[in-house]
Amino acid sequence: MSKVFTLLAFILVCASASAQTTGTVKGKLIDSVSKQSLKDATITILDARDSTLEVFGLAQADGSFVINNISFGDMLLQVKFSGYEPISRKINFSKANANVNLGTIYLKQAANDLGNVTVTQSSIQMKKDTLEISASAFKTKPNAVAEDLLKKIPGMEVGKDGTIKSQGETVQRVLVDGKRFFGDDPRMATRTLPPDVIDKIQVFDDLSDQSKFSGFDDGNRVKTVNITTKKDRKKGMFGKAVAGIGTDGRYDESFNFTRMNGDRQITLQGEANDVNKQNFRQNNIGGGRAGGFGGGGGGFGGGGFGGGGSSSSGITKVLDGGLNYRDVWSPKIDAYGSYRYDMPNTTSENSSRTENILTGDSSTYNNSVSSSISRNENHRINFNFEDRIDSNNSLIFRPNFAIQTSNPTSTSSTQTTGGKNNTPIYNSTSTSSGFNSGYNISGTNLQLRHRFAKRGRTISLDLGFAASETYGNGNNYSVNSYFKPFVKTDTINQHYIDSSRSVNFNPTVSYTEPIGKNQMIELRYSYNYNHNKTINNTYSFDNAAQKFSKFDSLFSNSYDYTSISNNVNLSWRMQKPKYNVNIGSGFQFTDLNSDNLTKNVIVKRNYVNFTPNLNFTYNFTRTKSLRLFYNGRTAQPSTSQLQPIKTTSDSINFQVGNPDLKPSFNNSIRILFNSFDPFTQRLIFATVNATITGSDIVSSITQNPNGGKTTTYVNLPGTYNLAGYFMYGFPIKNPKSNLNLQTNIDYRRSQSMLNKVLNATSSVTYRETLKWTTNLKNNFDMNLSTSYEINPIRNSLSANQNTNYTTASMAADFTLYSNNGWLLTSDFDYTHYGNRPAGYNTTVFLITPAIAKQFLKNKAGELRLSCFDVLKQNKAVSSSATANQITNSISNNLTRYFMLTFTYNLRSFGQQGQNRREGMMPGMMRGMFNGREGGGGGFNNGGGGGRRGND
Repeated sequence: MSKVFTLLAFILVCASASAQTTGTVKGKLIDSVSKQSLKDATITILDARDSTLEVFGLAQADGSFVINNISFGDMLLQVKFSGYEPISRKINFSKANANVNLGTIYLKQAANDLGNVTVTQSSIQMKKDTLEISASAFKTKPNAVAEDLLKKIPGMEVGKDGTIKSQGETVQRVLVDGKRFFGDDPRMATRTLPPDVIDKIQVFDDLSDQSKFSGFDDGNRVKTVNITTKKDRKKGMFGKAVAGIGTDGRYDESFNFTRMNGDRQITLQGEANDVNKQNFRQNNIGGGRAGGFGGGGGGFGGGGFGGGGSSSSGITKVLDGGLNYRDVWSPKIDAYGSYRYDMPNTTSENSSRTENILTGDSSTYNNSVSSSISRNENHRINFNFEDRIDSNNSLIFRPNFAIQTSNPTSTSSTQTTGGKNNTPIYNSTSTSSGFNSGYNISGTNLQLRHRFAKRGRTISLDLGFAASETYGNGNNYSVNSYFKPFVKTDTINQHYIDSSRSVNFNPTVSYTEPIGKNQMIELRYSYNYNHNKTINNTYSFDNAAQKFSKFDSLFSNSYDYTSISNNVNLSWRMQKPKYNVNIGSGFQFTDLNSDNLTKNVIVKRNYVNFTPNLNFTYNFTRTKSLRLFYNGRTAQPSTSQLQPIKTTSDSINFQVGNPDLKPSFNNSIRILFNSFDPFTQRLIFATVNATITGSDIVSSITQNPNGGKTTTYVNLPGTYNLAGYFMYGFPIKNPKSNLNLQTNIDYRRSQSMLNKVLNATSSVTYRETLKWTTNLKNNFDMNLSTSYEINPIRNSLSANQNTNYTTASMAADFTLYSNNGWLLTSDFDYTHYGNRPAGYNTTVFLITPAIAKQFLKNKAGELRLSCFDVLKQNKAVSSSATANQITNSISNNLTRYFMLTFTYNLRSFGQQGQNRREGMMPGMMRGMFNGREGGGGGFNNGGGGGRRGND
């Protein structure tokens, strides 16, 4: 009995203690208009210090709620219900205020003022297929850019070169308030905008303009990030200027300034450095042959893996600048565009080992050493004009134009060995130089759209146009020594003249018609005309005449190619509250005509192709959805694959087309699952991508006696690719941070014919990644990621050439900063490459520490001393595999240097009729980009073009 009494006493004491340390809140939730109770509304209690979850509950049938076991202290009560404004209220729970009765709370669809009750939102929200993140929920280090913010967001990855991935897929477009920023180059926005001007980050698969208008998904989706700016930052100016000088003559200068005034926004940007910083994406127009000359083999299909070290090979000097403009010319007309100039100059040195997989003991190995210099100069203009003529008619015009010149030079030395004893087969040394120039009108389209009086009935016309012209000339010189079947040496001394002109015209007419309350059909017709005339003429050096006058038909390949296709497609769509489905099919009729001007060979082909598609979305809840996409598409053989003529670029490896080739057919399936728990802030992303290719166009390789190869092409079934991505992310309460666990699996099966025997190559990538990002409020910031990757490669022909590559990596960065402006920061990047061939098992360990002092008003100025690559280990390492080749390479890269950098950060924003300057030097930039005065809405406040508002 005494034991029972003791136990009861203990329980009562614990209950009493609990009653003294926890609180209760109750209330009732009512619709402000209908006075109906709001059953199942969510009530969440968060710790006011760090917004971590304390406890949550749901409203009962009569709208009442009671939340118990609330710790004493400052808490934040949040109320959310679908279709109503969320509200919050700060409550201090204590012994004196342990039981709080809020009474009746009225929720409105519009903003609701309840005294000190304010509108609030969760830091992460899932809105149908859009992930929306509040930028203020993630703390970044001083003087950060948007890129640093993205690194902290669950499911986001940012590479060393600025490449962004979300949910395992590459982000191809970054919008600013729904509008394109410097064209479609994601890095321009993420490396220009500071986090303190950002309100939200939205991630979604953006539809084409036509799909947004008609409601029918045409399958042309682009992984997109939309950055929305804060309302109080939409009038004013921000930017920064950087000047750095380093050892070994290194330098780093850059600036970017953005002016917002009403609907007008102008950004100026420029940079000059020789430390491999490129805040733009290089896009080559093409043309010319310099740099592609010398020994080696050809592969078909495949993928790369295991990259590390610095983001790109070689050492690049950069000079570039640009202007981005956006404005609203009238209530119905939006206009925005950009101009960019860049002049990169890259010097690189590379060593590589390529294993050419052949039958038996006939496999060969190319060991190459090369160096190159690439000098480019580019001008790019992008523009967008949108006219909402009236409520039923609209027009969009998007012209894009680019001009490029390049002067590439290269030297290389290749030794090819093979056989049981790995004996020499041939050696080749070569040099090449050239000049290439051209222009490109790409992605230009004119869209005219009309809505009829009947809801859902529309018609639209999309006129697509592209054109390009390139010119190139140069010299190739090589000395080739052969050891099989007998010893001989030959010399190639050539001059080439290349030119190419292409035109593409693609009009599309779409008509939609509702056939019921929730159903609609679309009839679409498109015409595609593609014409290309290419001249590749090569002349050998005539010793007697002492000039390049001997036309060499083997190294020349000129042709005139025309493709005309007609496509008719019918689609049906049904949309329900929980799901929507889109099913369509069509036929494509294609006529090909290829006229080889060098050999006077004409190839004509006619194809009829079936083009099915299916899109299905099911919304389990507002924060959990499943999406399925399927489409079937054909891929036509290229001109070089069709023409039955023999060509070469190095006198040892030859290519012969196959006029009997059929188009390949790709079946692509994509499944996406998203789940977000608003109570625990836990995220789950799962993606599966599968592609099965029927009648795939693959290489058929025959080994020549001298060690070279002759490649033609055949159709084979059995090529497929399966990739999976899984991410689980969740917050950690102490220390306040986020943890992401990622799994990537990529399986590729490619094929080729080697000496008339089928070889199937299976390449698998398994990668596990752990990413931890802190979100601390004190003066410390730290981020950590680690991954381990296994790449087994299997060949059906030669088991002794199977490999099991491994890559282990770890990256960390930390910043410690004081209130008086001192910063201590360092980046660590470790990568180890294992199970490679001899000479390619290597470790790259980059350490980049820095110390800085902030000064001037609002810490606008910063003086920083940094050291890049303390251990002097930086290099670029890569591996790739195809159906008949495995290649490993190591390239030079920028190594250790010290840099002293001064940075000035500009902030000047209008506030309530006054100008609020943060770090503004007296008189500095006064009147910069003066334009008309006006109200808020710089960056267009998210309208038009993209998504997303509060959908």
